[in-house]
Amino acid sequence: MMDEIKQFLGSTPVITREAKDAARAQLQRAMRDPLPQPARRRTFRLPRLAWRFGIAAVAASALLVGYGVVRGGDRSVAYADVRDLGERAAEAAERHSDDAYTRTPSPGQWLYVKESIAPLLAEPRPEVDRDRRETLELWYSLDGRQVAMDDGAGKLVIEEVSTGLKAADLAREPVTPDGVLAKVKAAVAATPASPFDQGRSEQERAFQTISTLMGGQPLTPPVRAALFRALPKIDGVSVKQDAVDAAGRHGVAFAYTGPRERSEIILDAEDYRFLGLYGENLFDQAWPGEGMPFSPPPGTKRGTVKAGAPLVWSAQLETKVVDKPGNLPQR
Repeated sequence: MMDEIKQFLGSTPVITREAKDAARAQLQRAMRDPLPQPARRRTFRLPRLAWRFGIAAVAASALLVGYGVVRGGDRSVAYADVRDLGERAAEAAERHSDDAYTRTPSPGQWLYVKESIAPLLAEPRPEVDRDRRETLELWYSLDGRQVAMDDGAGKLVIEEVSTGLKAADLAREPVTPDGVLAKVKAAVAATPASPFDQGRSEQERAFQTISTLMGGQPLTPPVRAALFRALPKIDGVSVKQDAVDAAGRHGVAFAYTGPRERSEIILDAEDYRFLGLYGENLFDQAWPGEGMPFSPPPGTKRGTVKAGAPLVWSAQLETKVVDKPGNLPQR
């Protein structure tokens, strides 16, 4: 029962006044009303007293001022709301003593990034494979304008990053929450919606842009701190408890739930470092079908993208400033 309560609370966004009133009414009904009959399709039955306790405990927990609790090592961390998470993460970004940017990078240096991703289940379908992982090694120029990668044949290829916000853009003053959020929103407004963005609100596109920046740009601590403080300013962003990255690490996440999917920016629950990204489909959708992000090649077999199917899942394993692309960090 307590595991079910924790699971319920872990998926519950910050509580509003209306939700508090509803929870209080539910608690009062649970205390005075007859117990409902168990649904026939349940695969297990609980004692009547335990069932009543569960309803009361969930409702009472929801009245605790909307606090979310995350296990961080051997301690629990409580967040009053998403603004609290943003502030704690920003303060941690500002004080990290071993960050890649503690020393002033020299011109021409690059940021090495090693990450693990869940690959596509089957092209061109949008789901990723829960059970497989691929390791990527990338090098980003410190202005964010170039990226280097292995072409798959052992040759290093350097490409220009021609679209989207870059680290250099975000590092220009004002490096404040409002300043970086204004740059994000301006970039969203100036960029035509891609097939993947169809149906997404400006708020969701802003959240997705920050997700991309966190996972794929060499952000300085002041810029990262400003982005953490900017995320709570986006309507609809909430706290997700016990988020899990593609490496199996548990943390806490900024989350945004759109009309078709839920997206997460996952942080370590103790030091608030960026861990990875997660996104999942919210309901069964015919594929290919209306609202899906792209048209597959002719002859593609039709099917269904199930509710809960992961659409992106990554884990950032290592970052380090190196002298040139292709160099690996010294172990």
